[in-house]
Amino acid sequence: LDGSGSMSAPFGRHPHGFYGLMEMLRDWMKTLPLNGEKADVGLNSAPNTGEVRVGLIQFSGKNKIGASQGRADAKATPSGTGSGGRLSGDFDELSTDVDWHEANYYAKGTMIQLGLEMAADMFHLSPNDGRQRVLIIITDGKIYDP
Repeated sequence: LDGSGSMSAPFGRHPHGFYGLMEMLRDWMKTLPLNGEKADVGLNSAPNTGEVRVGLIQFSGKNKIGASQGRADAKATPSGTGSGGRLSGDFDELSTDVDWHEANYYAKGTMIQLGLEMAADMFHLSPNDGRQRVLIIITDGKIYDP
């Protein structure tokens, strides 16, 4: 999720792009075939029937300036909150993650490197039960990593 300052601009009819994105993600997750398992569940105990788990990572920069003077930063929900920064198939955990990201919006530059590293770790640390893994990047502008 792009946590840059430009995401605070109006997006269409929504007065604040980042909060509009959070609303859209919550609505989208209601339609997903979530597997219902919480983030701390190990390998899927049921046969893989195409159900999914989701993880959210907000990426930004420490400064509102380009990569030559700034540095990347990223964050996921902390341990003990929602999914705890892990993949989850539980709507309540994911909704808590969305709430946390709304309350902890960066509003800095657009730098993605650390967010990509966190996504790779999230995939690596989740159970490998044969599911395909997909990374969706949502941003509204140029990414400033070198």
